[in-house]
Amino acid sequence: MSLRLDEPGLPDKMNGMNTKGESRVPLLGVALFYGTAWGLGEATLGHLLHLARVPGLPGLVMFPFGVLVMGRALARSGSAAAVFMTGVVAAGFKFLDLLLSGADILAVLNPAQAILLEALAGAVWASLIKMPTERGMFPHFLELRKS
Repeated sequence: MSLRLDEPGLPDKMNGMNTKGESRVPLLGVALFYGTAWGLGEATLGHLLHLARVPGLPGLVMFPFGVLVMGRALARSGSAAAVFMTGVVAAGFKFLDLLLSGADILAVLNPAQAILLEALAGAVWASLIKMPTERGMFPHFLELRKS
């Protein structure tokens, strides 16, 4: 009698990242696609806005763009992890600005930090709106109260 670990119904103990037999490739693909779009937007348009030296302008333009991209990643994957991974990819692309002439290190580090914090906030928000409550599908602070 031989013991086989690849029989159906046995848990996959070698890969704890996969749950219920789901593949994480779509999640990673969504994060890479939208993170690349967000990162290239930040690396190009964000860099030009920082060169304008108008206080608050880069954040005013790039924050809604980041929220839009995170929303698309969430709609595509349904996962808060994909939202955060999208931000990690985008922050990585922001570091490409260091290769450009005239790039100030703080003009690259501060937006990269902001991208990561924005992605973390988006992931927390995405996980909160998915939490079921006794009364309905949304957390209690999102439900409309009848007066």
